[in-house]
This record gives sequence, C-alpha cells and structure tokens, in this order.
Amino acid sequence: MATIGAALLGLLLVVCCATTIAHNQKQWIVGDNKGFTFDVSGWENGKRVQSSDVLGKNTCEDQYDPQMHNVVQLEEGDYNSCMVTGPSRTYTSGNDHIKLAGSGKAFFICSCLAHYEQGMKITIIVEWINMIPSNKS
Repeated sequence: MATIGAALLGLLLVVCCATTIAHNQKQWIVGDNKGFTFDVSGWENGKRVQSSDVLGKNTCEDQYDPQMHNVVQLEEGDYNSCMVTGPSRTYTSGNDHIKLAGSGKAFFICSCLAHYEQGMKITIIVEWINMIPSNKS
C-alpha cells in the first residue's frame, strides 16, 4: 500500500512540475510585428527571456521569407566573425519554433548572402528559471 501511495505522490509531483513548466513558458516573436528581418538586431534588448521560452509563435504567418532568409543558431566565435564554421543548427521553415534551454547567451543570424551585416542577427541572454518554489518566509 505504501508503494502505491509513493507512486501516486511521484506522479502528482511530475504532473505539477510539467504544468508549471508549460504555464511559465513564453513565446517570443523575434522582431515583433516585423518578424526576423533586416535591422532586427537590438530587438532582444531589455527582454527577460528564460529557459524553456520559445522563439517563434504558433501562427499561420511566416516570421521571415524562407526563400530569402534562414535562421542559424551558432557559437559565439562564429557569430562575432559572421562566419558559420563550427557547430550550428539551421532553420528554414519561415515559421520556426526554437525552444531555449539552459542559461547564457544564444546567438542567431541569417546566413543568406550578407544579411547578418544588414542587422539580421540577435544575441539572446537566456536566464535559468528555478521551477521548484523556495520555502522562504
């Protein structure tokens, strides 16, 4: 009987944590109503982006024209040199959903032609969020 109670308690804890995580997640449209386009650099300033947040939003409208642009998540050195030479991940749908994990900086550019030189680049500072409430009184 104690084993069943412990299993139910564990299941309840998992459901509560999953609900908390899903509830706290925020979706960000990069560039707001303009989308991911030229001169988007700086859009991220002053935004409080947290781990588990998503860049992109469930919408029928594309955030960028996939025939002209892409989104590449890359390492800081490649971002600073505007050259993709190391590990990277490329998104090409026009309506991507990029879940941010961990904490620290995340770097994104458009690697088509020289679009990053025209401001199609952002650095997102991702804050770690503690999902477990503290017992401070």
